Amino acid sequence: MTAQLSPGSGGPLVDPDGHAWTMTRRRLDLRLVRRALRNSGRLVLLGEDGGFSLRWIRPEERASLWEVLRHRYAGPGGDFHEGDHMGHEFVDADGRQLTYIEVSC
Repeated sequence: MTAQLSPGSGGPLVDPDGHAWTMTRRRLDLRLVRRALRNSGRLVLLGEDGGFSLRWIRPEERASLWEVLRHRYAGPGGDFHEGDHMGHEFVDADGRQLTYIEVSC
């Protein structure tokens, strides 16, 4: 039996609404994640529990998520040793973009 990969590890991303997404960029720079959080029209999905518990981040939640990310981001621009959050970019068949933030366990 093979273990399923999380979306951040290259596994499939199917959002809570059942829509499929394809990864276009891994390990986003923290500045790109901040820009996505500031854009209220951008879709942001949080993958907790190592990416296996997905939930949409509403625009009103983004400031508080940013406060966590700026101290706990493991990707470029963050703290690799202390961080446990990583951002990735996905796209759907219609060209819509999604910023996915995975929290490692």
